[in-house]
Amino acid sequence: MLDPSDEDILRLAELDEEARRDWLLTRQPVDPDDRFYWWETLMEVSLDRVRSSTVPASMRRKYALSVAQTTREAVKLQVIPDWKGCMRLASLVSEYGRFPGSDVQVVLHPDEVAEDAFRVIGKSSEEITELAENWPSRPIGEIAELRKVKNILHALGSMQSHVLDSELRATVSRWLEIRERLP
Repeated sequence: MLDPSDEDILRLAELDEEARRDWLLTRQPVDPDDRFYWWETLMEVSLDRVRSSTVPASMRRKYALSVAQTTREAVKLQVIPDWKGCMRLASLVSEYGRFPGSDVQVVLHPDEVAEDAFRVIGKSSEEITELAENWPSRPIGEIAELRKVKNILHALGSMQSHVLDSELRATVSRWLEIRERLP
C-alpha cells in the first residue's frame, strides 16, 4: 500500500467538496487493513497543517475543510468510529479557531459539532452520571463506554468557547462538570 503523499494531501485540500469525495472514494485502498491507516494519515497530516503557524490562512482554511470532510466520510464508511470522528472534529474546531481571523463558524459549524457529539454519546448527562457512580465495579463494556464519553467531553471542552448558542454552551458546561467523575 502506498501512503498518501504530501502532493496527495495538498491536492485533496485544493479540491471542492464533491471532487474531494470522489477522490477519497476512488483512491482509498481496497484492502480493509490498509484503509484505516490511509484515512488516518490523510486526516492527521492535514490536521497538523491546520495547527501550523507557518501555513497561510487561505491554505489553513482549505486544510480545515479537508480534515472535516475526510473525517465525516471516514465515519460514514465506518473506517473510524463515530466517537473518534466527534473527537477529531471538536479538536479541529479548537485548532482552527485559535488563529486570529479564523472563520471557524462558517467552515466548521461548532454548534453542529457539539450537537453531533451529544447524539453520539446517546445518553443524558444524568444517565452517564449514574453509570459513573462506582464505575470500577461496572462491566468492562460500560467502563469503555464511559471512557469514550470522557474523551469526547475532553475534546468538547477544548472547543467550548466557539459554541455560539448560549443554551448549547450551557449544556456543554454541564457535561464538562461530570468529566472528572468518569474513568
